[in-house]
Amino acid sequence: MLKNKKRLICTAILGVICISLYFDKKQSSTEIVIMGGKHIKEFCVENDKEVDNQEEYYSLERFFRPSSSKIINDRIEKSLYEMYGNKPNEVKIDDNMLKTPEDTIINYFSVLREAANPLYNTNTGCGTIGDAKGPYPVAYNFLTDGYRKKMDYNKYVKSFENKLHINLVKLNKAPGDKNNPNDIKYFVEIEVIEGSKENKGLFAYYYGYIHLEKLGDTYKIKDMVYNDENYLCAPYHGWSYDAKSFLEIEYGEWCSLIDSDIKIEEDGYEKKAYFKDKNNNEYYVLFYQLTNGVDLKIADYKKDKNGVWKVIYIEPEKCLDKNKVKN
Repeated sequence: MLKNKKRLICTAILGVICISLYFDKKQSSTEIVIMGGKHIKEFCVENDKEVDNQEEYYSLERFFRPSSSKIINDRIEKSLYEMYGNKPNEVKIDDNMLKTPEDTIINYFSVLREAANPLYNTNTGCGTIGDAKGPYPVAYNFLTDGYRKKMDYNKYVKSFENKLHINLVKLNKAPGDKNNPNDIKYFVEIEVIEGSKENKGLFAYYYGYIHLEKLGDTYKIKDMVYNDENYLCAPYHGWSYDAKSFLEIEYGEWCSLIDSDIKIEEDGYEKKAYFKDKNNNEYYVLFYQLTNGVDLKIADYKKDKNGVWKVIYIEPEKCLDKNKVKN
C-alpha cells in the first residue's frame, strides 16, 4: 500500500489519451494482423503532470499481478473437433454455435483455445502443442464472408504465429462506435501463452473489440481489433491509467466539464465514475480494469431529462487540441 498523498510523478510521454480507442476501419496492404484481427497502436500525447493520489487503498501491485480470472472459453463441442484438419471450405458451423453474439464469441475462442502455431526457432512445449493447427479452419468459419474476403485463410493462420494457447478472460457488450452507434460490439480480454527462444512459455495479454453481424438467426464475426497490454508503463507513468486521475485531468482540466466530486463505484473489474457539470447534469464514465491493472475507458453516459442514462461520446483530446490553439 502507498501512504496517503504520496505523489505519482508522471512524465506522460507515454501517457495514453486513447484509452477510449478509435479503431481505423480501413484495411491496407501493410496492416499488421494478429490473431485474426487488426493490431492497433495507442495514440500518445505529451503532457507532463504531477498526480497526488489520495486513495488509501491505492497500490501499484495491481499493475504487476497476472490474471486469476476463470476462463470463459471452456466449452467442448465434439462436432467441431470432428472437423479439425478439414479445409476451410469444407467446414460448416452448426447454427446452434452462433445463436447469440456471446455464443459466437465463446465458441470461437473455445475452438482457438488449444490451437497452436509455433515458430521453428522457439522451444516452448514438448512435442505437439494442443491441437496444433487443426482448429484454425473451424475458427475461420466463425467469420463473415466479407471478413474472409478481406483476410484470406493463409493470412489468418499466419496472424497466430507464436500463439500457443488462448484463454478468454473478459467478455462484455459495449456501445457501438460514434460513427456506428448501432453496431454489435463486444469488449474482450485474452490471455495468451507465447513461445520464446529459451525453453519456456511467456504469458501475454491483449484487449480489444469484436464486431458481429446478424445473419438471419445467427451471428458471425465481421471485424476484430486487438491491443497489447503493457505491464511497466502504468506503475511509473500512471495518471492516465487510473480512472479518477484520468477524469480529473482529461474531463476536468482539459475540458472543464467536472463541477463536483467524482464518485467511483466498483463491481469486480467494472468501474463507474460519476460526476456533475456546472449545470448539474449527471454523467458517468464506464471503465474496465485490465489484467495489468489499467482502468480502460469503455464509454460515456449522461442522464437525460427522463432520468435515463444515454450513451454519449466525449473526446477529451479535442479539448486539449483547442487549448493548444488558444495558447
